[in-house]
Amino acid sequence: MRVRLIKDLALRFSMKTTELYVKTRIISKLVQWRKWGGSHTQHILEGLPSHLKGEKTTKKAIKDLERREWLLSAKKTKEKHYFLNPRKAKEILEFYEKYCKPKG
Repeated sequence: MRVRLIKDLALRFSMKTTELYVKTRIISKLVQWRKWGGSHTQHILEGLPSHLKGEKTTKKAIKDLERREWLLSAKKTKEKHYFLNPRKAKEILEFYEKYCKPKG
C-alpha cells in the first residue's frame, strides 16, 4: 500500500514538472520570437522532445495557458496559430523571468 502511494505521488510530481517544462518551452519560444498580438505561429511544439508531442500533459499545459489567456489562438489555414496576449504581458514576462530566462 505504501509503495503504491509513493509511486502515485512520484507520477503526479513528474507530470507537474513535465507540464511546467512544456509551459516554459512555449512561453520562452514565443517571447523570444516576439509573437505578441497579431504576429502568430503554428510551430509552438517544435523543439519539444518527440515523446512530449501529442501527450496528455502537453495538451493540458496548452489548455492551461489558454485558460489563463496568456496564449491566444487564431484559426488559419485549417491549423491553430498561437500568439501571446499583449494584455497579459506583465504576467507572462514575470513567468518568463522566473522560469525561462537563462541564469547568469
